[in-house]
Amino acid sequence: MNVNLLSTDPSYRLPENLPLNVEELEKDLDLVTIYNAMAGNDRYVFDVCRRAIMNSITNRDTIVYRQGVLQDALDNPCIVRDIYSIIVDSVAQARRLLFWVSRQNPEFVLRESISVLQIYLTAIEKIREIGRKALPSLHSEGFLQFFTMINHEFDDDYVRMVSGHLENLHFPRGIYVRGGLGRGNALTGYDLVIPKVRPDRLVKRITNIREPHYTYVLPDRDELGGQALGEMRARSISETARIVSESAENVLGFIDRLKEEIAFYLGCLNLKKQLNSIGASTSFPVPVKDSGSGTVYEGIYDLALCIRADLTLVGNSLYAERDHLIFITGANKGGKSTLLRAIGQAQLMMQSGMFVAAGSFSTFIAAAVFTHFKREEDAGMSKGKFDEELSRMSGIVDHIVPGSRLLFNESFSSTNVREGSEIAKSIMDALLTMGTKIIFVTHFNELAEAYLDRLPKPAFLRAERLEDGTRTFRVLQADPIATSFGYDVFQKVFRNEINPKEYSSEKALSGMN
Repeated sequence: MNVNLLSTDPSYRLPENLPLNVEELEKDLDLVTIYNAMAGNDRYVFDVCRRAIMNSITNRDTIVYRQGVLQDALDNPCIVRDIYSIIVDSVAQARRLLFWVSRQNPEFVLRESISVLQIYLTAIEKIREIGRKALPSLHSEGFLQFFTMINHEFDDDYVRMVSGHLENLHFPRGIYVRGGLGRGNALTGYDLVIPKVRPDRLVKRITNIREPHYTYVLPDRDELGGQALGEMRARSISETARIVSESAENVLGFIDRLKEEIAFYLGCLNLKKQLNSIGASTSFPVPVKDSGSGTVYEGIYDLALCIRADLTLVGNSLYAERDHLIFITGANKGGKSTLLRAIGQAQLMMQSGMFVAAGSFSTFIAAAVFTHFKREEDAGMSKGKFDEELSRMSGIVDHIVPGSRLLFNESFSSTNVREGSEIAKSIMDALLTMGTKIIFVTHFNELAEAYLDRLPKPAFLRAERLEDGTRTFRVLQADPIATSFGYDVFQKVFRNEINPKEYSSEKALSGMN
């Protein structure tokens, strides 16, 4: 039985391993804040959502498939929450039963396996009833095939038949065994017999016969006879215990996989509920296979910042026909880094099949996502900031693949403008040649201006700053300008000591040099 809520591929499993650059991505894009919002204090949901987002899928059909399932989940949230609750309860019951089971005793194994199967069978019946009620309101291929499979595999006749077998395996009339005599009159050829039970795939190796038989009653004080009888009993049911145990493990595997896949959608519901509570908008992105399609977004915002601040944020928009290289320049504290994080978050969320924090979002499907953000000074002083930047860049170059997206945030700013610009330009040119798409936040206007006359021309964005120095936190499409607004810094530091009206920005800057 296949769940297929995350992919149409029956062999697909959510990877256990995380990419090598997971720590950098999570730190730079503030992804842990998003995981926590999705988890809702459930560590299992946290882990599943983390693995889903970090292991981005690159197949457009799979992304769209998940979006369809998620849309059904958003329209019918009780389905996802009820299924997850049923699974959690059944697994908890099963674990309590299996805790004390001795795998050395076939009778214990058989009894507990039967109990576990009964628990899971009850859970699947409940899920089947949820599906029967919900099917008319579902539209996604994933949920439709899942509930159709459940209804087909676990119809009423099959459930009654399995329940009957499980009841008979408790052996209410004792254990019936057929055997023969081997060498030295040793019993051999044990064959368990269950009266009036038709074999099926669950107990297909249990023979259904009834023959005339003789009876021997063991004396009360015959200890050796009792021991021999116990051994006969264990050997008689060992094969049955193994078969039933395997059946329980198979059903447990199905339940575990269903729990994992439904947990991802539960995480999406938790996140959506929190965003709805503060009036933040979301949308399903449009993933594009063609790397030359450009990037378009409207009203995009930093999801993690929105969650932490618990309020809606200023959104930004962009229409870039060519997105091989995007520069974001402008005044400090103007929202450049915030926009970069928002784009990175949206890229990863899109490639996990989720909605994104934007009114609309469309871009190419990246082979991988990397970040290179500036860091604070190394407290251990094991290396300088510039050496640390180059070391991280070297690690990225060692693992980046064609078709990746790389997000730079004030990279190489630990050195002077000319040297930092030359290093960044050399690295970017090499990465662009291999097909990497780059978004670069920088205050190095010299670096950005070096690409103004390049063909194809990059997309240029600039953080908006009003004439009075106010930051609107909007990042608009605009070419870089030859100023870093140092007067703003000057005024912030010395505003209590001077009258800003007496100084032009040129005078202020010259006074700082």
